[in-house]
Amino acid sequence: MKNIFTTVVLGMAMVGVTGCNSLTGDALQTMRLAITGPESPITVERVNAIDAPVLLAQLGVAEAMMVSSGGATGVVEWHGVTEMVLTHYGRVTQTAGMPTDIITPLAAADPFVAGLHTVADGLQVTRLVDYPALYRTGLHQHARYKRGRLEKVEFMGASHQLLRIDEAIRMPELGFKATNHYWVEPDTGLVRRSTQYLAPDLPPLHLTLVKTAGGQP
Repeated sequence: MKNIFTTVVLGMAMVGVTGCNSLTGDALQTMRLAITGPESPITVERVNAIDAPVLLAQLGVAEAMMVSSGGATGVVEWHGVTEMVLTHYGRVTQTAGMPTDIITPLAAADPFVAGLHTVADGLQVTRLVDYPALYRTGLHQHARYKRGRLEKVEFMGASHQLLRIDEAIRMPELGFKATNHYWVEPDTGLVRRSTQYLAPDLPPLHLTLVKTAGGQP
C-alpha cells in the first residue's frame, strides 16, 4: 500500500488554502519542498502566520501542516487540501481522502472523553474499527493503558512538561499489535503530541498540536 503522504503531503502542507489565506506565495512555494530538503520548512514564523489552530503531522519522511476552522479540543476536523483528519480529544477517529481511511468512533465512557490525564493505570477498553476502502468493518480493537511520568517535550522552540500515556492496542482479527503514545497536559488532559498506528501496513502517524488558537503557538 502506498504511503499516505507520498502523494498528498505537498497539498496538505499548503495550509493556507482551506479558509486561511495568511501565508504568502513565497511561504507556500517553500512548503512545496517539505519532503525534498534536509530541513523542515515548517517554522515558528510560518505557524505564527496562520490565524487558526495548527496540527503538524509526520508520516515516514513526509511532513504536513493541517488547520482547524474551529477550536483545537473535543471533536476537531483538521483539513489539508483534499484530506481530512478527525480527532476526538486527541485520538484519530476518522480520516478521509487517504488510501487507507479509518473510522473508529469513541464511546461516551471512553477515557479520551473524560480526559486522558485521569485514566486509570491498566484500564482496558474495546472499540470497533472500520476500514471502508478495504471492506472491513466492525473489527475489534482492544486497548490497555499505562500511565507514565512527566517528560520534557520540545516543539516550536518551547519546552513543555507533559504526562506520557501509553496505549497498547491489539486487533486479533488482523493479527495486529502496536503501542500508541500520547503526551498530555497534566492539568487539562489536552493531547499535545502523539504517535498513533492507524493500520497494520502503515507507519505511525506523529501528530503535534503546536497552536490551539489564533496568535502565537
